[in-house]
Amino acid sequence: MKAFVACPHGVNFDTFFTPENIALAESLGEICWKEGKKKLTADDIDARIADCDTYITFWGSPKLDEEILARAPKLKLHTHLCGTVVPVTSEAEWERGVRVICGNDWFARSVAEGTVAYILAALRDIPYFSTMLKGGEWKKPTDTNSGLSGRKVGIVSYGTIARYLVPLLKPFGCDISVYDIKPLPKEDVKKYGLTQVSLEELFSESDIITLHTPLIDATYHLIGKELLERIRPGALFVNTSRGAVVDEAALVEELAKGRFRAFLDVYENEPVKVGNPLLELDNVIMMPHMAGPTVDLRQVITKNLLLESAGFIDRGEPLAHEVLRARVEQMSRR
Repeated sequence: MKAFVACPHGVNFDTFFTPENIALAESLGEICWKEGKKKLTADDIDARIADCDTYITFWGSPKLDEEILARAPKLKLHTHLCGTVVPVTSEAEWERGVRVICGNDWFARSVAEGTVAYILAALRDIPYFSTMLKGGEWKKPTDTNSGLSGRKVGIVSYGTIARYLVPLLKPFGCDISVYDIKPLPKEDVKKYGLTQVSLEELFSESDIITLHTPLIDATYHLIGKELLERIRPGALFVNTSRGAVVDEAALVEELAKGRFRAFLDVYENEPVKVGNPLLELDNVIMMPHMAGPTVDLRQVITKNLLLESAGFIDRGEPLAHEVLRARVEQMSRR
């Protein structure tokens, strides 16, 4: 394997390419590293890529377009160390027949885990009680919290994340409803007792609503004022997908009424700036886009995808984490 690593040095690089992973990469073949911390551009990819068979990317790497492909006649594999490949792939790449693998499966499992953590933290009011205790106050007789057991959970979109989330919820005895444009897999319906419902029904009847919808043109502002108005009093709304799937202005308006709570990990504009009205709402818990993957997983993803890349290039082994062109249509565009 001869690989061009289109990943500039810096904090992100160090979490993916630990010293152990750097040593592993160099033991697997000839590696062309991006030098320095400056963001890589297509013009920076010089003749060193000409003999490479593998192109390795992560967040912010240049899209593998016609310009780069013209310099890489031997390229066979694009290894993306993150989730969605939309920002780094192109039609020219698919037409050339370059194979693509990515860390989406690990990302999905981690987001599912993060979603459960967020739900439990919100239901048990963990941020509130921690802040109160650190401020010198003990719990009051009037303070309350709630649990996940037996709750009615509504999942919006049944993609990879939801498929990992459902088994995590079942030990709590949750009644799980799902909205998706496609029929649910029959085996999952039978195994987990899933009920497929309309968006309107899901928003009207769920105790907990959790979004796992990719951001594509068809899902921009999918969740608007009409659906948000249907959320029942005391319910919990969780978004770990993409901020623009929700009309944020409408969400602010409904949350300001105090009828329900929200745990938000993603926003229409990131990073969230001072003055965003969500910051002023007591019934909102906010995280800075951290549902997954956890940082410790990055080195695991890198190790596994490096080994998979070398196995494919050097020994013709099958690709376990391949992304096909049709799958890309359903991935978030950013």
